[in-house]
Parts: sequence; structure tokens; C-alpha cells
Amino acid sequence: MEITRLASILGALGLLLTIGGLGLPLLVPEVDNTASIVLGIGTLCLLGYVGIHFQGLVRGTRKRSTRLGTHSILAILLAGLAVGLTNFLANKHAPEWDFSETKNFTLSRQTYQVLRDLPREVAIKVFTHEGSPGYGSYHDLLTTYANESPLLTVEFIDPERHPDKAKDDEVTRIDTAVIESGPQKIYLQRASEADVTNALLRVTRDLKKGIAFTTGHSEKSVSDTETPGLSRAADALKKQGYAVTTIDWKDGDFGKTSLLVIPSPAQLLPMEAVNQVTQFLRNGGRLLILGDPSSKESLDALLAPWGIQLGTGILADEQDRLGRGSPTALMVRTFTTHDITEDFTTPIIFPVSRSVIFDATQGKDWDFVALAQTSPKSWEETTLTNTEPVFNEDQDPKGPFTVAAVLTSKRVGQDQKPESAIVIVGNAAFATNGWLTYPGNTDFFLKTMAWLAKEEALVSLTPKEPAFHPFVPNPSQEQALVFFQVLVLPLVVLFVGLSVWKRRRSL
Repeated sequence: MEITRLASILGALGLLLTIGGLGLPLLVPEVDNTASIVLGIGTLCLLGYVGIHFQGLVRGTRKRSTRLGTHSILAILLAGLAVGLTNFLANKHAPEWDFSETKNFTLSRQTYQVLRDLPREVAIKVFTHEGSPGYGSYHDLLTTYANESPLLTVEFIDPERHPDKAKDDEVTRIDTAVIESGPQKIYLQRASEADVTNALLRVTRDLKKGIAFTTGHSEKSVSDTETPGLSRAADALKKQGYAVTTIDWKDGDFGKTSLLVIPSPAQLLPMEAVNQVTQFLRNGGRLLILGDPSSKESLDALLAPWGIQLGTGILADEQDRLGRGSPTALMVRTFTTHDITEDFTTPIIFPVSRSVIFDATQGKDWDFVALAQTSPKSWEETTLTNTEPVFNEDQDPKGPFTVAAVLTSKRVGQDQKPESAIVIVGNAAFATNGWLTYPGNTDFFLKTMAWLAKEEALVSLTPKEPAFHPFVPNPSQEQALVFFQVLVLPLVVLFVGLSVWKRRRSL
């Protein structure tokens, strides 16, 4: 009787110690030796229990019910072992299939090649959290990247829980990815395969491309942190891996830079400055010109030889405008299929813009492509003193108008001169501190600079067509939707309800 009681105690104690020895490392990882000792003692107790009841166990195995139970237990153990081995092998070696509608989880051939040829380690830190709109797209895309290269590490950081890490990386906006390798660091604001792949190529090269902003004729300044300044634009370019500098017209040497920005000079450019730009373009330079009503005629002498003229009035648009505000605050949503705007779905806000007009006879050495246009309901307001623009059919030209365009130099015969390119925008305010925070403005500005800097030549990826196409109504459509939801729909429901009630009363 005492032996039986001892055996029961040993069995219970052995079971508890075995379970404790197996579970202790999960709860307290640093007590590995203690867990091994507890597991060993538990095993000895179980062996003692088996030794005391050995003869009874042998007799029990001869029973038919015991054999059937043993077979069932063995079958369950074998099935569990098969499932465990399958999951282990699937986790290590299983292929992946992408059944999504737009193949969002399949990287392009160029991206696979970039990941295979990474010359050094790259760290990607994504400052987001699970409740953020960009978390899912970042997680799905970057997990696929990390699985393809051992040199790539991805870390997701909640900036609200770890504000010190966000401060160290100078991150001030949620859903920001920081891609870093060696001395290079690039910031991304969206999960796009083209952007991530090009960022990988840029951070693994130690040479930065330079962008110079002109000064000396009352241009908008990259050091100005007020609303009309371009300090945010300069910061955005630096976070994209560019070296941003300024250059004074008096220096007279643009040969040290390959990309020049002329940000809406308020003073008339002299012929000496025009000749400097002409020589810069002959040497294959790339140029961005921002003009708006404040620049007046300061750019005319520069633009005329290329066949370009900025409109004398201010563009207004009743259809594509910012909310219910002034029609001169354009919300441009009509784009061409150029490399800069081919995947655009977000409108660009151009407040107080001028049109860009091209004369093919004057600019016969250039190919002209419109990038963004106003709607057919737009017009050019010629009465500049009118605080509330209204279309005058007799004197106001009718739209659509081009507000941004590209000029590329033509190849003539065996001409071996380097290709030069110019992007002209009839509005400079879209890139200023007051307006650059709009997603469409940021994308357009950075894509334009990347194209001019020939960064799109790093890897050209065809953008995936999104399965979800958001509908962004214009003011007229907003008014129609409000009228339908607030008036028509409730009246229809009321009419149906009254009809049903009257019919039931008549029964």
C-alpha cells in the first residue's frame, strides 16, 4: 500500500516537474540550466513510477482495449509528427504563390536582380504601427524584399512608443521608411516597389547627385523656412539622397552641377544670365524652371528661344479646384503618360498658376510634352484685379491649358551632343513650404527631380495597377452627391414608407 502511494506521488511529481522543465525556458529564457535540472528530476520520477508499476503495465498491454488505445495514441503522434515536419519544411523551403488580383506580392525581374547584386548590408527602418494606413503595404512589400536577400534587414518601429528612435532618424511623419547603408540614408513616404528598389541602388553608391538652386535675382530661397520658402523642398531632396546647394548668377559657372533649378525670379534675367543657361544646356545640362505671376516677365528672354511663353493671365477652373475655394486654386488631375506622371492618381494643387504655351516653329530644336493640364471648363483670367474671377466669354481664353511641360533636345542626324532637358511649371507655389505637404505636390516635385537627375534610368519598373481606385470628386460632383444623399435619398425612403403604410391601412 505504501509502495502504491509512493508510486502515485512519484508519477504526479514527475509529470509536474517535466511540464515545468519544458515550460520554464518559455517564461524565463535566462534559466536554461535550472530548467534542465528540473526536467531531469521529473524524468527520474516518471521512470520510478514506471519501474514500480512495470508488471501491471505489462499485464495491461495484453488487453485488447489497451492495444487499441495504444494504436490510437501512436496514430495521433505520427499524424502530429507529419504535420510538424510539413510546417517546418514549408517554413524553410516552401515556394510562394501570388494569387492577388494585381500581383502585389510578386517583385519584378529587375528588383530580384538588384537584391541578388547588393554589394553591402542595407537596413530598412519603417516608422509605423499596425493601425496606420501604410502599415499593411509596407509590411507586405518589405517582407518580400527581406526574404530575397540576407544583406537586407527590415525593422518596424512604432514612433509613439519609441519617440527617441524617431528623433535620432529625424522622422516627423508616420509611415516613413528610412533606408540606410554606409554613409547614405534615404527617406520614403510610401511603399512602392520602384521607389524602394531605386533607393537600394542609391544608398549602396557613395556618390551623391548634386542639385543647385539659383540665387541673385530675388528667387525663392531654399534657406527660407517661412511659407513662401523652399526649405521643405530642400529637406525632401536631401532625404532622397541628393546634395542640395545654391549658386549665384554672378559666379557664372554652372559646370559643377548637372541639374539646375530656377525658382521664380522676381527680377528680369539679363542676357548674360540667358547665355549662361544656354551654354549649360549645350553641355547636356538639365533644368527645372518654376514661374508664377510674381515672376512677371523675368523669364521671357530665357524662354523665348525655346518656343515657350508663360500666359499673361491667371488660370481659373470651376471644375478642378481646391474644394469650394477660389477657382484660381487649381486641383490638377489631368496627366499625360510621361515617365514623370504615368502612375499619378493624386491631384496636384497649383495655386495661382500661369499657362505654359509652346510655339513649334520657334522651338524647332525641342520636343514638347505636356505633363499636367487643367479641365475643359477652365479659363485664363485676364482681369488681374478681379478678386472673384468669373469667366468672360468675350475676353477670357477658354481651356484646357498646360500648366507643366517637358522639353527635350532633338537629335539631328549623327548629332553626338548630350541630351538636355527642361521641365517648365507655370506655378512655383506648389513646391513652397505652404503647399509641398500635399501628397500630390510632393510626389510631382520629387518625381520631376528624379527624372531630371536621370535617376529613373537606375531601374524602370512598370507600376502595378491598383485594384482599388479611389474616387476624388470635384466641386460639382461633391454638390451632386450632397444633394442626392441629403435630399433625394431621404425623400425616396419617406415615399416608400408612406406607400407601404397606406397599403396596409387599406387591407
